[in-house]
Order: sequence, then C-alpha cells, then structure tokens
Amino acid sequence: MPSPTEKPRPCSFCEKREATTTYTRAGRTLLVCATCLDRLEVQEALEYKTLDLIELRKRDQYDEVLAYLDAFEQTNRHRDHDGWMARSIAAEREYTLYAAGRYEEALQVSEAVAQLGFENVTYRWSHGGSKARILQALGRDREALAAYEEAFRHQDPRYASAIPYYLPTLVELSDNVGQPVDETWRRVAEAGAEDFAVELPVRDSLGESMRALAEMTQGMPSKREREWKAKQGGGADRDEP
Repeated sequence: MPSPTEKPRPCSFCEKREATTTYTRAGRTLLVCATCLDRLEVQEALEYKTLDLIELRKRDQYDEVLAYLDAFEQTNRHRDHDGWMARSIAAEREYTLYAAGRYEEALQVSEAVAQLGFENVTYRWSHGGSKARILQALGRDREALAAYEEAFRHQDPRYASAIPYYLPTLVELSDNVGQPVDETWRRVAEAGAEDFAVELPVRDSLGESMRALAEMTQGMPSKREREWKAKQGGGADRDEP
C-alpha cells in the first residue's frame, strides 16, 4: 500500500481509480483499487472452481453445477461492480444447460447473457458462437448462421488479431446451410490478415481462404505483440501484454 508521502498511483488493473491495496496471484503483486480487488478475487475464486465444474459435467451432474453457480452468484453479488461475474456465471449456466441437452433453456439463458452486455467484441463473437451451437442443436441452422453473423458484424480494430480464430466457425455455419461464405466478409478476413502482416491466402473459395488464414496465424505474433516487443527492445525476460 502506498505511503502517505507518496504520490497517488493509479490502479494497475483499471488504470482509472487510485490504487489503495495490493493483490497477489501466482507470485505477481499488483497495486489495485478496492473495486478491482473485489473483481480479481471473485474472478480467481470462480476460475479456481472451474476444474471441479468440468468434472461434474463429465459425470452428468448438471444440477450440481447449476446449484453451485446459483450459490456463488448469490454470495458474491455485492462484489460484482462491473458485471463481470454476472456475465461469467450466465455463460457457464448457458453452457451447462447445453451440455445437459436442455437446449430451449440454454437458448433462454443465451438471450439473457446478451442483455448483460459484452466486455469487448471478442466476448460478443464468442457468445454468437455459443448461441449458434444451441440453435444448431435445435435444428435451426439458418438461424444459427444469422446469429453468428449478427455478432461478428460488430468489429473493433483493437481486436483484429482475434478475427482469424473466429473465421472457421463462420465457414462451418455457412457450409451447414449449403451456401458459400458471403463475400461481404472478405474485408473482415483481410483485416485479420493485416494484423499479422500477411496476405489472405488465395484458395478456390473464400471459405477455404479463411480456414487457411486461421491455420497459418496460429502462434504468429499479432501487431500488438510485435509493437510491444519492439518497444521493449526485443527482450524476452519481461511479461508480454
């Protein structure tokens, strides 16, 4: 905690409020504000339980998972200042219902997740993918494609490096309804390629080009990573962004 004579330092997590305490995880200590301390501790607690929830789902103990999620949310609701916990719990609940084959219920929760908002466009894209998966399970393939396209239309150049990862889902959903990927998506794919300083691969179809891009960019440094390494002088002894 900063001493009374020190100039106030901003929170290392939100970079907005004044840091008033410390948070330590995996040997790394951050100066944070009280609000972000709540967020980080709640996030750590939920992530710590993730493996147990996975095991319960493997044993088809879905009701136990749902009960735990309800209890966790009830206990920590007062610490959820930014809505992260509500969104995370809702997403876990949606996936659990999907895994249990309770697709109509999962779809209802999916709609509720969207009402909670998204931290950034990648969360929106991921949600579009999970909603599409539920609609596919219900035999509503065209609605699945429409749901994913609606989510993926929300673009933000700050997250262009994530585009290639999400392209194969667009291709798969288009294939499922027997149509090629719409050409309007070419520019989005090119933006993803540009972030990795490569050209969109030339293939027989746009869908095949997208799949090739997703494969070739796995493990490649994004624009942000390249800029960070250049700023740090190429040093390998510091934490990457």
